[in-house]
Amino acid sequence: MVPRSLCLLLLACAPAVAWAAECPADRSLDPAALEASGAVIGELRFLRRNVFDTELPEENKALFRAANRLHRLTRESTLRKPLLIEEGQPYQHRLLQESARLLRATEYLREAELRPVACVDGRVAVEVETRDVWSLNPGIAGSRRGGESSFGIDLEESNLAGRGALLRLSRRGDADRNSTALRYRNEHELGRWRGIDVAFEDNSDGRGYLLGVEQPFYALDVREAWGLRVDHLTLVESFYELGEEVSEYRQRNRDLDVWWGRSAGLREGRVLRWSVGLRDQQREFLPARDPALLGPVPEDRHLTGPWVGMEYIRDQWEVLRNYDQIDISEDALLGTRFSARLGRAAEALGGDRDAWWLEGEASRGWRFGGGDLLRFASQFELREEDGETRNLSVAGDLRYYRQTGPRRLFFAELEAQYGHKLDLDNRIYLGGDTGLRGYPLRWAGGESYARLSVEQRYFTDWYPWRLFRVGGAVFADVGRVWGSDPLDRPNPGRLANVGVGLRLSNTRSAFARVIHIDLAVPIDSDPRLENVELVLEARRAF
Repeated sequence: MVPRSLCLLLLACAPAVAWAAECPADRSLDPAALEASGAVIGELRFLRRNVFDTELPEENKALFRAANRLHRLTRESTLRKPLLIEEGQPYQHRLLQESARLLRATEYLREAELRPVACVDGRVAVEVETRDVWSLNPGIAGSRRGGESSFGIDLEESNLAGRGALLRLSRRGDADRNSTALRYRNEHELGRWRGIDVAFEDNSDGRGYLLGVEQPFYALDVREAWGLRVDHLTLVESFYELGEEVSEYRQRNRDLDVWWGRSAGLREGRVLRWSVGLRDQQREFLPARDPALLGPVPEDRHLTGPWVGMEYIRDQWEVLRNYDQIDISEDALLGTRFSARLGRAAEALGGDRDAWWLEGEASRGWRFGGGDLLRFASQFELREEDGETRNLSVAGDLRYYRQTGPRRLFFAELEAQYGHKLDLDNRIYLGGDTGLRGYPLRWAGGESYARLSVEQRYFTDWYPWRLFRVGGAVFADVGRVWGSDPLDRPNPGRLANVGVGLRLSNTRSAFARVIHIDLAVPIDSDPRLENVELVLEARRAF
């Protein structure tokens, strides 16, 4: 007679025995066929590639081999942490794609791909192939735009000991301030997807520190998230007239934000998340110490109170190439994304006023015609206090891409922002730092602005020294501001420029993703303008 305990064990195991993972009958590695067969992930095979591929004759050089030896390759344990898959779980191709996006979003990898490579007895072997970038940056950085130069001396490691952590010690200077800063950030410091962000700054106009601890909504199907962030900063801000500093004020920022969020996860290709939190935001403003730079000073603000937020995402992604980067995979969310936070500030909680505040953002992408791409992004914020709307800002950015040849792309961008009763410290400037490449920084000020830029982009096969992908652009920018200037200065009206540019995509380093070298000519008779403006800067995109 069979013992009762054994019978219970057999019954408990019966479903697992009855269900058996299988490979597709034709041994296909088609993702849909693998999912339909009920296959599970049996093995993760990591193919970690160094900065230079010494299997290629053109990269099998003494200098490149030395660089590979000096570089600490990303650890397998580090690559496992962002992955949404593990051995033993059912094969889902969507999770492979999302895991690849998470890997490509890191600063220490140039490329990442996940693919099934074998299926035996219902168990799928998944290959995780990555390419490291040079993560140590001991050097000098600089840029020039809008007639102003900046410099930087950095000692930065974005993949400390192959663990994916960032450690940065920098000394920088630009038109606004000189800064010495120390920062450490690791998204997995306290466990998988439980990260910390710590920074200290000693600036010519003040000091600051940052402490953040967070478990974010790092993937579409994540059900819970939370965070704590404390940020203090003292600095000096300025008002400008035609690119020249005419007055300044001192500013002290103190911010505390703690929050918690929940989600039902990914349902039928959509995600809805809810969150609650508490925000304490202080802004204190003081006059300039230099009598020659005395001017208007913004009003102090102290907003304290709870908030509730929501976020909606439709899962629709596309991997692009030669759009905003040169010969690098670009992950673009084309599905709808919308998020908003509504908060209530109250004097009873320690603030200086009762007010409602609202902030949010939205984005969407469309494919149409013969492959044309349209992408839209917007942000908004406002406060309601004493029965009136304050600091209303609505901004939008519309980008159009059309491939005009195998390695050519037409690009147009329309960017606009509307402001109403803006806080004095949130005034709008338009110039070399906001897309008008033929003008100095902060050339025109107001409450609203619009800018249109068009580019014909060129992507070449030239790969000098196996370090830079080369591209170029012919461009034109036009824009203007509306509304009152912070200092009631006259509005210069329409601003426009044309120019040509060289693009160098840094394929081996985690720093300076795309180097811009532009020559821009303002279409303006103002004698205070240079005939040709040289723009030299490092940006994240083309």
